[in-house]
Amino acid sequence: LCCSACPTARNSTTTRIMYAVMLFVGTFVACIMLAPGVQEKLASNNWFCQGLSEYAGIKCERATGFQAVYRMCAAMASFFFIFMLVMFGVKSSKDARSPIQNGFWFFKYLMLAGLTVGFFFIRSENLSTPLMWFGMVGGFLFILIQLILIVDFAHGLAESWVDTYEESESRWCYAGLITFSFGCYAVALTGIVLMFIFYTTGATCALPKFFISFNMILCVGV
Repeated sequence: LCCSACPTARNSTTTRIMYAVMLFVGTFVACIMLAPGVQEKLASNNWFCQGLSEYAGIKCERATGFQAVYRMCAAMASFFFIFMLVMFGVKSSKDARSPIQNGFWFFKYLMLAGLTVGFFFIRSENLSTPLMWFGMVGGFLFILIQLILIVDFAHGLAESWVDTYEESESRWCYAGLITFSFGCYAVALTGIVLMFIFYTTGATCALPKFFISFNMILCVGV
């Protein structure tokens, strides 16, 4: 009923939307699990922890805090890794495997839920350290790719506006270029100041100070 009320769209568009919704829901649940208020409330709830221990054999600390976030994110990463292997080599919607990519959403969400539940049954001592290293390496690669895409987008946008201004001498393009440039510098400066405030207050914070300062120099120099 909900889908029938939505406007028509291409399969690729609706597929991107559905995967984005899946990522958003998983991230939202992980944030809820990490929230201090929710974590303390669930940990102090006897029926919640006792029920997990008696009926599922899961310790309460696995279902709250960073342990729960590790398991939720590991389930999502495993889900998308499996689909990467299944859809490897598919280049168009005419491929025989394209319905797997564009449909079966009920079974996909069921599979993700099953993976999540399965990760919660793994003991913490066997999972925390490997997931921590996977998270650090994956987070570093994600940030690196994200920075490359942002720089490429900003460079392409600036080049387009400069070309348009040189051809038509449009004041809108000139004003947009100046505003966008100073706006990005203002956001970067604000972020640097906030990082200095929140991450360099301790006496043993020489390494964070170095990386923040080095990043600031690169932002200005490059």
